[in-house]
Amino acid sequence: MTREEQLAEAFVGLADTLADGFDPVVLLDRLAGHCVGIVGADTVSVMMATVRGDLRTMSVSAHATSAELVQTQTREGPGRDCYRTRLPVDATHLDDLDGRWPRFTAQAQEAGYGAAHALPLRVNHQTIGSVSLLLTAPAGLRPGDLRLAQALADVAAVALVHWSPDPARPMDILTHVQAAVAAKATVEMAQGMLAEHGQLEPARAMEALLAYSGRNGNRLTSTAQALVRRTLEPSQVLAALG
Repeated sequence: MTREEQLAEAFVGLADTLADGFDPVVLLDRLAGHCVGIVGADTVSVMMATVRGDLRTMSVSAHATSAELVQTQTREGPGRDCYRTRLPVDATHLDDLDGRWPRFTAQAQEAGYGAAHALPLRVNHQTIGSVSLLLTAPAGLRPGDLRLAQALADVAAVALVHWSPDPARPMDILTHVQAAVAAKATVEMAQGMLAEHGQLEPARAMEALLAYSGRNGNRLTSTAQALVRRTLEPSQVLAALG
């Protein structure tokens, strides 16, 4: 299987919350496994925040990693800092940290690791945990591989918050599909209204819809509904084209 095929399979597996047997614990195990098998980390741990703001380890890719190091990462280290700052943390040389994480660094080096990264586990700009990636060799992962790991983490986080313990019924799936069809029809109607009002090509009218929605922090379908219901003037939307 090529890397591209592995990636396609990984993203589908992480996102399919309606699959039979989907389980949030298994989901995080898959995320950790993909960060090892596809991204190239040597050991990965996924931590999530409790209601008190503490971090709890949810998955560890390599069980050979000492339990002490796994526990330390919830209190100190790149994963903890990543969760606190909501930003990625890179420690490409653990032997050159000037005492930033003394306990974590000592335990990681003793276990044979030379570099570490941490990425936020986030949903809609809210950080719910972090993903720590440990590497035996110093210098760490390439920027492209880190972006890939972040994408995998983002998909897993979204799937996690949309997971339901109750299996989806066929009617539930049909309802979501029909809602999407109805939304598309509303957008096309609004697009036609803008094209007629401004004497524009349809593609240009869609640009106006997207620009107005983005500028005002609205969903595209919400803007379209407002136009169709006449609670929003076409001229207001067209003004977003500049």
